[in-house]
Amino acid sequence: MPQATSKLNAFPVFMRVEGEAVAIVGGGEEALAKARLIGQSSAVLRIVSDAAEAELLAFIAANGAIHIAAAYDATHLEGAVMVFAASGNEALDRRVAEDARRLGIPVNAVDRPELCDFFTPALVNRAPVAIAIGTEGAGPVLAQMLRSRIDRMLSPSLGPLASLAASLRGTAERLLPKGNARRRFW
Repeated sequence: MPQATSKLNAFPVFMRVEGEAVAIVGGGEEALAKARLIGQSSAVLRIVSDAAEAELLAFIAANGAIHIAAAYDATHLEGAVMVFAASGNEALDRRVAEDARRLGIPVNAVDRPELCDFFTPALVNRAPVAIAIGTEGAGPVLAQMLRSRIDRMLSPSLGPLASLAASLRGTAERLLPKGNARRRFW
C-alpha cells in the first residue's frame, strides 16, 4: 500500500542574489557559518557586528564583505534582500527578525525556527548546479549527513558540464523544434 505524501511547510526556492545585499547580524560562529554559506553566491555580504571575532574578520577581509563595525540598528538592514539574525543573543535576534519583517525582508534566525521566514539548506555546490537539502529546521545534522553523501557522489565536473549546456542552449532552441527532438539532444 503506497504511503501518503506529507506536505512541506517550507517550499524550496532558489533566490537571485547576484549583486544584492544580504545582511548578517552577529560577530561569532553563527554569523561566520552563514557568511561562509552566502559567500558561495554572488551576493554582497553586509556583516553587522561591533564585536566580530577574529575568524569572522579574516573571512570579511578575504572575501570583500562589507563590515559595519557598530551596534545593530534597523537601518543596517535597509536594501537587503534577505537577513540573517546570527548574534547568539535571543533578544537581539528577535529584534532583528522583527525589524526585517517590518521592512518586508525575509529573515532567518539561527537556531530559532519560530523566528524564521525561511531556512537555509545544506548545500552541494557545483555552480551553476546546486543541490539544496532541507529539513525545515527540524534536523540540520541529518541535512548535513545527506549533503556529505550527495557531495561524494557527484563529479566536480558537473558545474562545467552545466555551463557548457547553457552555452549551447540558444543554438539548440534555434535549430531544434520543441518537444522530443530537443529533449533527445539534451
